[in-house]
Amino acid sequence: MEDIHDHLDHLHQLLRTQILRGVVTAVDDTGASQMLTVRTHYGIVRAQVEWAQPFGFGSHVPLDGAVVHVFANGGDPSDLVALVAHNPSVARMGDLAEGETVLYDRLGQAVYLKAGAIVQVDAAQQMVVRVAGQPVLTVTASGVQVQGTITATEDVVAGQISLQSHVHGNVQQGGDLTGKPQD
Repeated sequence: MEDIHDHLDHLHQLLRTQILRGVVTAVDDTGASQMLTVRTHYGIVRAQVEWAQPFGFGSHVPLDGAVVHVFANGGDPSDLVALVAHNPSVARMGDLAEGETVLYDRLGQAVYLKAGAIVQVDAAQQMVVRVAGQPVLTVTASGVQVQGTITATEDVVAGQISLQSHVHGNVQQGGDLTGKPQD
C-alpha cells in the first residue's frame, strides 16, 4: 500500500509543476512570437518563454506588477509556454455588463462593444482611421478632419443651415456675389 502512496505523491508533485504562476520581468516583442522572461520561484528565471496570444490580438503587458501562468510542455520545465499575461495593478476595465467586451491599454483608452448596441471609443488624444496606410479620418477634442470626398445621400446641416434647402440674401443679377447662406 505504501508503494501506491509513493506513486500518487510522485504524480501529485509532477502535476503541481505543470502550471506555474510567474512575474514577468522582460518582454521581447521583436520576433515572430513575443517572448517573455519570467521569474517563477525565488532565484528561478526563465528567458525566451513564448507567450501564446490568440490570433489577431497583440499586446505588450506593462511590466510593473505583470503576472503570467506558464505551462510546462510535456512536464519539461525548460519548455515553457506563457498563457495569459495580465497586470491588474496598472489597468483593468471593469463594471462590464454580461456579454460586453472591452479592449484597453494602461492609460484608460478603450474600445467598448456594449450590449450589441453601442461601439464606444475612448481616446486620450486622438483617434485615427487609416485606409491603405493613409489617414482618412482624424478625431481630436478640437474637431474632426476628413481626407477625401464626403458623399451624403441625405441633407447636411451646419449650425442651422441646410445644404439642400438654404436660401441666399442680396441676390443680384450677373456675376455679382450673393450674401451668406441663411436658414
